[in-house]
Amino acid sequence: MAVLPGFPTVNFDFGAVDTLAGELAARGIRRPLIITDKGLVKHGVVEKLLAALPGNPDVAVYDDIPPNPTVAGIEGAQAMYREQGCDGIVALGGGSVLDSGKALRVAVTHAEPIIEYLKDPSKITSNVAPYITLPTTAGTGAEITFGGGIHPAPGEHQLGIRSPHVRPDLAICDPDLTLTLPPILTAGTGMDALSHCVEGYLSNNINPPVEAIALDGIARVAKYVQRATEHGDDREARWHMLMAGLQGGMAIYMGLGPIHVLGHVFADSPLHHGALITASAPAVMRYFEPHFPDQLAKLADAMGLAAGTSVADGITELNTRIGLKSSVRELGYPNDDLDALSEYAAGVHFNATSPRRPTREDYRNIIADALG
Repeated sequence: MAVLPGFPTVNFDFGAVDTLAGELAARGIRRPLIITDKGLVKHGVVEKLLAALPGNPDVAVYDDIPPNPTVAGIEGAQAMYREQGCDGIVALGGGSVLDSGKALRVAVTHAEPIIEYLKDPSKITSNVAPYITLPTTAGTGAEITFGGGIHPAPGEHQLGIRSPHVRPDLAICDPDLTLTLPPILTAGTGMDALSHCVEGYLSNNINPPVEAIALDGIARVAKYVQRATEHGDDREARWHMLMAGLQGGMAIYMGLGPIHVLGHVFADSPLHHGALITASAPAVMRYFEPHFPDQLAKLADAMGLAAGTSVADGITELNTRIGLKSSVRELGYPNDDLDALSEYAAGVHFNATSPRRPTREDYRNIIADALG
């Protein structure tokens, strides 16, 4: 059955941040809590956001969201929200900040500790705080999605917060906010966008409009990620990469698959999610190649690959051009217990929307390939 999802409202273009004050007023938000990270404070991005709120001085800022989101980070923001009498949430950052905001909008309105809702998202009700996202990376898609991953503690496997009630109310996507993103994060989050589009397109769900969006997003990443990585002030490239990230978020509504399964498997380390996803993708494409030749041919065409070049090789070559690794071992991942890793992989929920569900033995081979 085809399922056509509805997405949050999106304000997209250079200067879109200037719509924030009006959007807060329209929602009756008088004292928002802005959640972000210290890097965005250091690079002046938070200051740019505050400058867009000249008539709204009653703003609290929580800047202690870690690179990989944790329960402790959410609890710290929750305490500030209540202490400062806030009435809405604005998340400024990459996927970690945006996913933290989804959990936070639950934490500040629900009675139990947030860990209980991570363990059982079915307990989440529609009684959530207003929530606006402003992405500063181009790739996670978290600005519009209805789920995210939170680590109970650093180094522990993520727990998912997946519910229609955590989906943001509004996304403000301003490419200006991505101009200071460092090259390595530009590359990693850009390839994360590619993986979302690839897995959404290959999903066992049926949605021709979103499939077309996914193929268009793949083409944008293939064309613009190197330009954005090498020339951070390239406004055209930044615009297209932020759009590709948004398209990847739309593709996530179709479901994900083994690439993101491996992202969960390897998340028992402090390594960046985008780097893990990027390094895992070629191995998964090699697994799919004999089973889905027609679909992978369309992916290769969207990437602009030369005749005879596989999607796996195309991703590996693109990774090399933008300075990323194509094996997880090169990143410094320490665990090599294939039995334990493959057993964990076989139980990850993303398998439900894979076009072909790998067995435990399949995952053993895929993980060995991804490790390199």
